[in-house]
Amino acid sequence: MRNILYIFFLLIVSVSNLSADSYIATRQELWFSDSSYYKTSHHIKVGKSVVLDKYRLFGEVGFGEDINEGTPIGSGASYDYLRFGVTKTFFNSLKLNVNYRSKMKSVGRDLNWIVINTKYTF
Repeated sequence: MRNILYIFFLLIVSVSNLSADSYIATRQELWFSDSSYYKTSHHIKVGKSVVLDKYRLFGEVGFGEDINEGTPIGSGASYDYLRFGVTKTFFNSLKLNVNYRSKMKSVGRDLNWIVINTKYTF
């Protein structure tokens, strides 16, 4: 399954005659529980956003590190990162964004989730 996703993403990245944007992005997460900091997650990713008709397709690949409190940078748990999805606006007011995310860890269980965001403007 992952190989198919990587091939799909590489095809999107390699198509140059579409309306597309390439980017590099970072994400930092600070994790808290009962007002106490316990973990930080950092990742860097490269992505491509492609507009086809009225749909915006996007995909990102990257890598990251989860660092527990008191652990130095570079000695946390590393992972590969994959995200892809689609965004569509209906009736000029309802925006729907559906995406799949995966943290493929080098040690332990992989994390996978589907995120659905909606936004209605009036």
